[in-house]
Amino acid sequence: MKDKAWDTFLLLAVALLVVGLSGLFVMKALAFGEHFGIERSAKSEELPGTLETRAAGATEFVEKTQTWVTPSKGEGAKQKQVPLFVSVPIVEAEGKLIDMSDPGAPQLRPPVTNAWLMSNNLDYLNSGVLSQDPDGDGFTNLEEWDAKTLPVDPKSHPPYAEKLIFASRQQEVYALRFAARPDSERFQIMRIATTKWPQRDSFMLKVGEISKDKQFRVESFEEKTAVNNVGIEADATEVTITYLPTQAKVVLVKNVETPIPTYYAEMKFALDPQFKQYVKEGETFNLTIDPDTKYRVVKVNEDSVEITYQTGTEPEQTVEITKN
Repeated sequence: MKDKAWDTFLLLAVALLVVGLSGLFVMKALAFGEHFGIERSAKSEELPGTLETRAAGATEFVEKTQTWVTPSKGEGAKQKQVPLFVSVPIVEAEGKLIDMSDPGAPQLRPPVTNAWLMSNNLDYLNSGVLSQDPDGDGFTNLEEWDAKTLPVDPKSHPPYAEKLIFASRQQEVYALRFAARPDSERFQIMRIATTKWPQRDSFMLKVGEISKDKQFRVESFEEKTAVNNVGIEADATEVTITYLPTQAKVVLVKNVETPIPTYYAEMKFALDPQFKQYVKEGETFNLTIDPDTKYRVVKVNEDSVEITYQTGTEPEQTVEITKN
């Protein structure tokens, strides 16, 4: 019975505490306005100033491309860049330390400069770097350096003419003999049998006319006499012709057999092992890899050939290729 009375007393005490706290919260809520009153601001028609100038400056800075310029030290040609966030490449060669970024340092792979090796990201630590071809265009780094082209761009390379090979000189012979002068206007010119022209033939031509085989044109004549091998004065009239395949001027002396050689250049191409052509003096040829360039054989010597080449409207270039 006593335990029940105690529980009732405890419950009554808790109820009184709750009622008391509730009353305290209500009183604080009613007094909220007195502690946190809102003051009314005075009415004003003025507006605060804008920040247009600052905004324009910020916009200009953001839209402008910001370029980082690596600081340098030194003066003139010996000026050296000093990167802030990249280590300076130092290479040891023959017991010496070479700063690859220093223009005054010795060349690691002469004649190429250290700056050129680095700017093209070449493997300068490899002793054979100058013989490498990183862009696969058929030209070594050294050849690209000499031609001032880019070794890492296959579209930038030296002329393909530098890869032409003169293998040999071949020839064919066209032989003529001024046989007679039937009248004051015509000349009888005989074609002598040769390997290229096995059939003999005879042409009766006036000045300005072309032979029926399309090989020569009569240009002029000069009446002459000369003492022959038995001491008798004989007719030695000369007829000048143009040999059309080469545009060469040839003088035919009466009754003297005159061989006219036509030379061919046996041409090969280092970048195409299958390429092999016999090109006559004065004729042109093309390379499959370079169809827009016209190559012309100008002169075939025993140990060299003179070639011109031209791409589009670019100036014609001349190169002499010696026989390997």
